[in-house]
Order: sequence, then structure tokens, then C-alpha cells
Amino acid sequence: MSNKFSTGIANSFNYSLKNSTIQLGVVRVVGKVAIDTTNEAQKKADEQFNADPNLIRCRIDANSMDKDLTDNQLANCYPLLPKHINIVPKVGEVVFIILLDPDNRFSDRLYFGPIISTPQYLQKDTIDKTALSSLAISPVSPNLDIDTLKEAVGIFPKREDIALQGRDNADIILKENESLIRAGQHELNNNLAFNSKNPSYIQLRYNAPIAKKNNVNSIFSPNYFPQYFSPTNPTATDGSGGKNTKNGSVINIVSDKINILGHSDTDRDYILGNNENYISDDELLNIIQNAHPIAFGDTLLDYLKKLELAFMNHVHRFPGLKPSAVDGENYLKEYLEYPVETILSKNIKVN
Repeated sequence: MSNKFSTGIANSFNYSLKNSTIQLGVVRVVGKVAIDTTNEAQKKADEQFNADPNLIRCRIDANSMDKDLTDNQLANCYPLLPKHINIVPKVGEVVFIILLDPDNRFSDRLYFGPIISTPQYLQKDTIDKTALSSLAISPVSPNLDIDTLKEAVGIFPKREDIALQGRDNADIILKENESLIRAGQHELNNNLAFNSKNPSYIQLRYNAPIAKKNNVNSIFSPNYFPQYFSPTNPTATDGSGGKNTKNGSVINIVSDKINILGHSDTDRDYILGNNENYISDDELLNIIQNAHPIAFGDTLLDYLKKLELAFMNHVHRFPGLKPSAVDGENYLKEYLEYPVETILSKNIKVN
């Protein structure tokens, strides 16, 4: 088997794959095609193509193999990946083609791809741009090394990670003791600028610091006081926990808005099974506006403690009169003036 590859465009790099099983092909047809009823073999191929959403048709120009064929006459290309993994190349992208019979241009073909030169072109990388720039046969090199861009750090998986990357701004990354599901890792319309403002992600970590040892401000401590603001100088951590922390497992759910919804046994029903996108944009706005806000446990506990102190430390000067504070105490005033709206979250809703 030759170790040389054609470019998919005749004579572009002056390489040939004569009699080779492996070729490069340019994707020409994706999606449904019109059924050709004038030729029985073509009709069968068209019906097979329409029945399998992962089939594509690619043009191989090396050795003029497909030179005189229309796009719809090209042989069907079957994915090497199983159906459990859905990656369908776009028209104009390049794939590796394996010919089951190199001497028969209508024989079945297998494809692997698309070929993406560098991560910033995940959305689409075509043969007339940089798709083949990482191959030795290419006359050009990748036009950018993203490792040299400080603002791009964190957008794409590291070399040691295992990841499944979407076409644009969504991925799943498996790290050591950590799984990460993300959407919005880069800024909108700029996939080389890390989005530190409002990415949406679920982070699962194991062997992570979950508590400081000898924590005197536990919510269950009799001297507990809620912290309404972050400390001026928070203790930094490298994630390893260290000697002063207890380690365990943790899940972080981070987003501008978080909705935790059930299908049944709720007093507020929403359409959660739209067959296009599960929750439509209109229904999403309805949920954000009308679903129940959750209560902050520490703030609620603080309010209840003030209620308890006000209840235990007030008097009624005469029957039927409003309660009055015990002389020298402010418990009743603190309870009556408590900003109860701060108990509810504006960003986490349930039904």
C-alpha cells in the first residue's frame, strides 16, 4: 500500500495514488438525494443513501477516477465509525477514503473524517483552505499555533485529555479524576478567546477538597453566622486539598440560569419534551420567569433565628395591641425589617 495521498483536487499537489486502496476525497453530497428511477443500480444506491443519514458521497480526482461522474453518480461512502458516534462531514470538507475495490469506481467506499487541521477549524475546514495543511503533501502549513495565544488557553482540550468536541462551542472532556461537560467555552463569534464571563458547564470531580478541617463556621455550629460576601482574601487552593482539607467527590453546576425540572408531581407543568430541542426558547423564558425560585439555606436559617428571637423577646403592652420589643432589645425590629426577598435565588428555579 502506498504511503502517499491524493489531495482530492486533480494535480493540486502533483501526487498520485495509482492503484492505492486509500485516497483523499472531497465531500460533495450530504443529506437526501432525488431517487433516479431510470437505472436500477443507481436507484438502489440512492435509496440506501437516503435511508442512512451517515452516508456521504465524495469525489476522488486522483487518476481521474471520478472525472466524468456527476455528484449524484458518485459511489456511496460508509462511515468507519459506528452509529453510536455521529460525525457527518460537511460539503467541501475532506475525508480519507478506503476503496474496497480500487479497480471499480462504483464499489463500496469507507470514509474516515472530516480532516481538521487545527482545533479552531472544528466548525468547518475545507480543502481550499487549511484542511490538509498538517499533511506532508500540503504546500502550506497551519496558519496559527493556538498554543501561542494566551487568550485561547482553556478553550480546547489538553493533549493528555480525552475529549469529544462539538462543531462549535460545546465539548465533553475527561481528565484525571474529573469529567467536564461544557457549552460556551469561548466567546461568541470568537473561538480563540476564552469565555470567563458566563460559560455553562457541569464539572464532576473526585479527590477534590470539600471541607476545611476544624471548620468553626459550619451551618450546624451553634455560633454559625452566614457570609453574605466573599472574604477579602480567600484561601487559594491548587485543587489537591492539602493537609488542612478533607477530600471527596463534588459536582459543580455553573450557568447564568439553572432550572431543575420534573415531568410529573409538580404544581407547574412545562413542555419539556419538544422533539426539536426539548425546551423551546419561548418555553425556556416561561420557565425562567415563572418557575419556583429556591431558597438560600443559610439566609433562610438566619431569618428563622431572628423570628425565634423576636418571638421569644417581645411583649404585648395590652391585649389586642401589636407586639413591642423588650426594653433594650432590637430582635423584633431586626425581624420586621429583614429583607425577605434576599432569601430567594434569582438564578435557580424548580417546579
